[in-house]
Amino acid sequence: MNTTHSIDLRRPWIAAILSFMMPGLGQVYSGMLPRGLIWMLLCGISSVAGLLSLSHPTAYSWTLGCAAGMAQVAIWIASAIDSYRCALRCKADYELKDYNRWYVYVLLLLMGTGSLLSYALNVRDHLIQPFIIPGASMYPTLFPRDRFIAVKNAYRDSDPQRGDLVLFTNPNNRQEFWIKRVIALAGDTVAVKDGNLYVNGVKLSLESIRPGSVSGTTGQIFDEGNIGAKYRVFISQGHPAPDFSEIIVPKYECFVMSDNRNEARDSRDFGPIPITGILGKFNYRYWPIASAGSIY
Repeated sequence: MNTTHSIDLRRPWIAAILSFMMPGLGQVYSGMLPRGLIWMLLCGISSVAGLLSLSHPTAYSWTLGCAAGMAQVAIWIASAIDSYRCALRCKADYELKDYNRWYVYVLLLLMGTGSLLSYALNVRDHLIQPFIIPGASMYPTLFPRDRFIAVKNAYRDSDPQRGDLVLFTNPNNRQEFWIKRVIALAGDTVAVKDGNLYVNGVKLSLESIRPGSVSGTTGQIFDEGNIGAKYRVFISQGHPAPDFSEIIVPKYECFVMSDNRNEARDSRDFGPIPITGILGKFNYRYWPIASAGSIY
């Protein structure tokens, strides 16, 4: 039995566009399926490496994340150039392969982007998730419009510690995410007397750093020492913190407060939060670039 083969010229510009859509797709279009699959694999590896480098923030994770991002851009560009050259090498009487069908290209594109999207969603739900700070409740540590990464698995094998910046849902609105600082742990006592914060009956030390101002409010920035932890707080002028009667933090809960100590709502308003309700830990800023890195 005789068989016939369709013949079609491979157009380099189409190959390049396909590889811009998904690295390797242009090579498949040019009849080089194994080569295209390798490019797709490289793209997937660089994407996963970039996300994983940020899932456990360290002193080097920002550098590794940037390197992975630059590698992915390089892969995208190099794949497009390579696919263009592959199409140029195809003969004018190129015989279409079984996989040279538009629906195969669509399927490969969906498989590639779908896998990356699925992994990205899984990373967001279980490892890391980016957030933007909408207001000034955590000034001077976090500024409005700063962008941070919450590490979702930070407390998988450990409990929150004093000084940690934690992510949780607003107790009065489950659709809102809040970020506050852990001030006291289960079994600790917490009180505010004459504007001073007491943990376990000890007044926390405040070391004056410099004047500060945010959202039209002026005050003073301090380093606050809290039983081994140190972080910065902002105390506004003319708005002393109201007294808060001493309580004992219940078991499996923690007491959280804002760094903008007198201008935001926290556990003084809604009480301690359950540890099981903490969704992650903030300790990495990725924007603005000048301030990128670990935060405390």
